[in-house]
Amino acid sequence: MNELVEGTLARPGITPEEEYREFSEIFRVAWAEQAELRHEGWFTFADLPARIRVVGHGLASDVFRAFSHLRMDGTAANPKLTIDLWDGAETGLKVEGLEPAGDLNAHGETFVSEDGRVVVTARTQTRTAFHRLSRHIAGWIGSHANLTQYEVGRPLHSELMLWHKDRDVQAIHSGLVARNGGGVLIGGPGGSGKSTTALSCLLAGFEYMADDYVGLRAMPDGTFEGHSLFCSTHLEPEHLKRFPQLHRFAIPGRLPREDKSLVMLSDVCPGGLSRKTRIRAVALPRVMDQPKTVVRPATKVEALLRLAPSSLLMLPFAGIAAQEFEKLGHFLQSVPTYWLELGRDMGEIPLRIGEILAGHS
Repeated sequence: MNELVEGTLARPGITPEEEYREFSEIFRVAWAEQAELRHEGWFTFADLPARIRVVGHGLASDVFRAFSHLRMDGTAANPKLTIDLWDGAETGLKVEGLEPAGDLNAHGETFVSEDGRVVVTARTQTRTAFHRLSRHIAGWIGSHANLTQYEVGRPLHSELMLWHKDRDVQAIHSGLVARNGGGVLIGGPGGSGKSTTALSCLLAGFEYMADDYVGLRAMPDGTFEGHSLFCSTHLEPEHLKRFPQLHRFAIPGRLPREDKSLVMLSDVCPGGLSRKTRIRAVALPRVMDQPKTVVRPATKVEALLRLAPSSLLMLPFAGIAAQEFEKLGHFLQSVPTYWLELGRDMGEIPLRIGEILAGHS
């Protein structure tokens, strides 16, 4: 297990287990004593019920909004994940030694207990402790007003990647769209055209699940399901210009390094977002200087090399990459794989995705 014991975000002398107990107790006090700030929501992650409790109005709005398409109508007797968060600024409840200061864009650090059961994810403005056996995340947010654009659009992404892995749902760096019960996974590194492909399909009437993060689950019959997590997308200015329908929903970054705009797609197409689909094929987009979008067969090795590097970088800590690489290879052996060579006419992209699906329905 990769345990970091030194670093700018370390709390010397405090173990991950102690942090988990500390955060759980502070949240308990916040929930009990500040009823006017309490919010509770129920969601489904990878078809499993999850309860999110937040003390703080602004923080609850941010967190719940990112998962709005996964919200459950009711509650469950036995949640498979409980997330408890409080806003330190709004509640006045602080953690000794933690201050919401420093570079908002600085990389976080991960601290893992010796037995691997507790994982602390630390950033300059937030800190969570995830007890993997209890399926419980307790976390401090210094102030929701200081969350970065990515923390608003993809809250708790490292923690949720690990929870999905513990449920045998592999997190991969891909997009996912569907039609008539069948989905196409859209794979590739940043800048390859994943978002362009997924958003073009969404605006053409496809069901949308993701343009960046997908949960991949092997089914007993040998097929694979893809699961949605976030309903957000982040677009560079030139990229946003290609989608004038999204302009009025775009939220610009506040920080100097946030050069993208955040769009919550649940605001754009509330009925166009779905939770899961059976994956029928994989498309590997790449931008080409040509008028038309063309589909060509891709080898399994080409697909693996396209998907694996960025997907494995998403893992919350080292030491688990080999198993995930093997699972990804098994998935790619089970589905047809294609290059999607993107031309200048974006209107052709949904047509080509539709043709792929029609050939494997």
